[in-house]
Amino acid sequence: MPKIAIIGAGISGLTLAYRLKQYLAEVQIEILESEKTVGGKISSQKDQGFIYEAGPNGFLDSNPSTFNLSKELGLTSRFIGANESSSKNRFLFLGGKLRLLPSSPFKLLSSDVLNWKSKLALFLERFQSKKNSEADESIYAFAQRRVGTEIADKLVDPFVAGIYAGDAKHISFQSGFPRLASMEKDYGSITKGLAAARKARAIENPGGRASGRLWSFNSGLTELTDALAEKCGKQNISQFQANKITHNKSNHLWTIQSSDGESKDFDIAILTCPAFAQATMLKDLDSTLAETLDSIPYNNIAVIVMGFRSGDVPTSLEGFGYLTPSSENRSILGVQWCSSIFKGRAPEGAVLLRAMCGGASRPELLDLDDDTLARIVYRELQSSMKVQAPPFFVKVIRWKKAIPQYILNHQEKISKIDASLLKHPGLYLSGNAFRGVALNDCVENAEKLAVQVSRWWNRDRQNND
Repeated sequence: MPKIAIIGAGISGLTLAYRLKQYLAEVQIEILESEKTVGGKISSQKDQGFIYEAGPNGFLDSNPSTFNLSKELGLTSRFIGANESSSKNRFLFLGGKLRLLPSSPFKLLSSDVLNWKSKLALFLERFQSKKNSEADESIYAFAQRRVGTEIADKLVDPFVAGIYAGDAKHISFQSGFPRLASMEKDYGSITKGLAAARKARAIENPGGRASGRLWSFNSGLTELTDALAEKCGKQNISQFQANKITHNKSNHLWTIQSSDGESKDFDIAILTCPAFAQATMLKDLDSTLAETLDSIPYNNIAVIVMGFRSGDVPTSLEGFGYLTPSSENRSILGVQWCSSIFKGRAPEGAVLLRAMCGGASRPELLDLDDDTLARIVYRELQSSMKVQAPPFFVKVIRWKKAIPQYILNHQEKISKIDASLLKHPGLYLSGNAFRGVALNDCVENAEKLAVQVSRWWNRDRQNND
């Protein structure tokens, strides 16, 4: 009967525990979490009739991992899909005004976002030769190489900021966007790769609903983590500030120590907390592993949630929101129109907006106090959306070391980490610092790790003993 510790009660740790309980008979799992609540950065809040997310806002069904997990947990009746307009209408704040991003090749021809040379470059992308070198390159360099500087600046730069709050000139294309990297490698072109992917989906699901829709739940994403915690057994989740992990080779047990001196022994130790926290816990066990983990950088993010009276926001909110290219030198990365994306997010007669600040482009904004930060966001909304009166509802959420940055040669770090873990059977690492930052990535990777851990216990571990 294995006794397993999972350090971290975010989506990775909870999903992992849920799957391990299915795969290993009579397993004893204890989830150790430093905070009083579960969910990690998934945090849905209700206040004054608003429902807002402090962290992730939803998950796409183009990767079905979270969607399928939610159905399995019995949450189907709680699903809420994004409004159709939010998928079609996405904007850039460019040249002092909101500009609709073209959603099809035909609309691209009449769009004023790009000049004719860039439009031509997009159409000719399928005829470009693929990169011969295996060397890593940034997502900005990749876009510049295949479709030119204007597209890299106006489209790719804000897209990367929207996902990582990072700098497209430093984020690794291979690690940050592995599916796109594979498309160029396999098909010689992103255009050809996307077409092949659409064709494959049509064959797998003939006549089915198109994927790519954003989903959440009636009361927000916390419904998912709460359901997982319930399935795992809340009695198996302990508030525990782990700060050191050691291994006793004579009995194969892992000892996890807390900051107040308490210790617990387990057959298997799995860390799903942020990489910098993992580094602290493992520095005495394996200094090389800890140094590699600590070398994964993180960005700081501020989320500013604002509620306005509908009449004070004259701009049409039929859409998802907007992003701002860093070349515009604005104070916010972008704004999500939350009450337009999901119904029920704002009370009658009000709208809910969510702005992102900080990241790689403006880290100094996190040093400002809440009132100053809120005033900056309000001025930005006056400029971009012609907002005519201050918000009557404001929340400022700060995330220190919020999003891991897959900078150039990130894959080399992952290879070093994997090699180090081979020296420590029974120790596993997971979370969003390694192979994908999105909610779907965390769920998918946790499910894969559950299979790996189960196989090791049932086969390899017994042989080693």
